[in-house]
Amino acid sequence: MNIHEQYKDYFTATEKPEVIEIGKASYVSILGEGSPGTTVFYEKKAAIKEFIIALEKSSALTDHAFTSRIVEIFYWFDPEKVGFVDIGRFYTTVNLDLLRYRIAIRIPDFVTSEAIAQTARQRQDIAFASGFELFTYTAGTSVQLLHTGPFAGELQTLPVLQRFATDNGFKKSGMHHEIHLTNFEVGESQAHLQTILRDPVAKQQ
Repeated sequence: MNIHEQYKDYFTATEKPEVIEIGKASYVSILGEGSPGTTVFYEKKAAIKEFIIALEKSSALTDHAFTSRIVEIFYWFDPEKVGFVDIGRFYTTVNLDLLRYRIAIRIPDFVTSEAIAQTARQRQDIAFASGFELFTYTAGTSVQLLHTGPFAGELQTLPVLQRFATDNGFKKSGMHHEIHLTNFEVGESQAHLQTILRDPVAKQQ
């Protein structure tokens, strides 16, 4: 199973904002805290790529073989500490040292937490191996668009998504979600990057 082909709509967006429905999805993931772009952040991004390959190999000769490579990040702030942070000002309102994140790669629903734990036990050579876990999430109604170019440019793109949500009577209701369609390594140019920016929303009361 090629996850990207199996869930093509999930990994597709355009530069025009839209409302979509996202059902329940499963991921291998690892938690973190602090600003994206730190050394630890990129070490965890590299580690999850290595870990997913090990997880794939463990099922390669079975009826449950799969491949998945696209890295996703879920971001949020503790609302009890910082209050409500809207889509358009997500990265500019609060000190990013308070940011929490979950680095994830989507996996088939048949992959169990035990399979992930077993891979972690077998591959202690992979950094943060014991921190990888199964994560399931249902985003539901969401707004999204495709951002092209450097990550810093999201500061101009997210307000566009915010205005679209507001104009359609929606309010942010969950974690900010980024899907990194283009592989990126530290030190590389970011001009070619394509990133889906997605936020769960609910109708404003």
